[in-house]
Amino acid sequence: MIQALRTHARWAATATAALVLAAACGGASTSSGGATSFKGTKMIGYSGPLTGQSQLYGQAISRSLNLAADDINARGGLNGYKVKADIIDYGTLPDRAAANVRQLILQDNVVSLIGDVTTAQCQATSPLARQNKVLYIAVTCNSYQLTTEPDLVNPYYVSLVPNTYMEGIAAGQLAQKTGSKRIFVVSPNYLFGVSETTAFISELKKLSPSAQIVNPQSTWYVPFPTNPDWHSTINSIQTYNPDLVYSNIFAADQINFIKQALQVDPNFFKKYPMTTLSSVDDLNSLGSSYPLNMHLYMRAPFFALHNAKMDDFVKRFHARYGEYPSDWAVMAWDGMQLYATAAKAAGSFDTAKVLKQIVGHSFQSIRGYSYKVRTGDQQANVGETVGVTSDSGGKFPFPILTESSNLTGNSLIMPTKLVNELRSGQCEKGGDPKTTNFALCPSWQG
Repeated sequence: MIQALRTHARWAATATAALVLAAACGGASTSSGGATSFKGTKMIGYSGPLTGQSQLYGQAISRSLNLAADDINARGGLNGYKVKADIIDYGTLPDRAAANVRQLILQDNVVSLIGDVTTAQCQATSPLARQNKVLYIAVTCNSYQLTTEPDLVNPYYVSLVPNTYMEGIAAGQLAQKTGSKRIFVVSPNYLFGVSETTAFISELKKLSPSAQIVNPQSTWYVPFPTNPDWHSTINSIQTYNPDLVYSNIFAADQINFIKQALQVDPNFFKKYPMTTLSSVDDLNSLGSSYPLNMHLYMRAPFFALHNAKMDDFVKRFHARYGEYPSDWAVMAWDGMQLYATAAKAAGSFDTAKVLKQIVGHSFQSIRGYSYKVRTGDQQANVGETVGVTSDSGGKFPFPILTESSNLTGNSLIMPTKLVNELRSGQCEKGGDPKTTNFALCPSWQG
């Protein structure tokens, strides 16, 4: 169970007790060794799926937030205050996510929010952060519409994760490298899946005009959040006999799909190679059962991003939790460190002042490079890792990537012209699975 998990009632009781103690002590707390004295505690909020379809991701993020808070406090805290991760489970349900964020903002008085796992939850909670002028740092949800769609734009929203445009471009480049000409598409039927697939097909058509999508567009999108039975999709793949399957299904859906496909045919992924979004959580869940020679694009696989800071993070994470950190844990760590760096530079927890120290500034990532949060859409130019799954030779209990490369954020990030067209409302809403139009704007077509 996640150590920082609290129910509504328990957090309320804890907050009340903390206020009473702070008042009795004149607003200061001192460590047992007397080395560090804090004026109080500042909460950074996270409403995440500690149960349900995306629980692996939510747990990884929560663990990383707690570890990062300890790291910040060990360095003396932040502006004289102790930092604590205020974490609440929502069970992968958008309505509960919104209720949790209201509690975090209005009752727990968090100074910042770490964004949720899925786009659906971020769509539900980002407007609450905007309304209350609370900084919202996205480390997992990544539909580009969250920073470009006029109805969704939040001036307090910062994205530290490659968005769906960037990932779609990376996937298109990966597919083009395989030389595949007959491609089967299967994606989750919501904004994330549709927008990433749109970008993928746009890039694929540009790089490989002769490539064909073999299944009708009406069959591309499958139910979300959970599709427990994949046999109809598996049968369709066998019927269409593609030389590549493209997908961005993830978490329990991806695990179920792989298990069921292997039950139908142990050589399924040898016959039908797959390009798909994945993470260390997915690899770890299936272990040696995760197929080899899968063409993956990943956000932050620790094993492909070796550097001193990453290696130290992995060592401490594994020592504390007994498992290796997923991509989501890596990005959550970066999110907490970005907030700490900016708040310290601002000398304040005021959202406007902290945001000024983020937008247009560069930060160091444990991913091994520095990144910059650009003005306009407040998207960071973070990279994507692509490669082919291969046995780790006993180093890890799951496959790793070989033939891997780290695509730079600058090579993937959405052009400013397209950002401006989207944010000004000049473009079509786009992404409707019932249409055949893959281009959101003229500039999308190059």
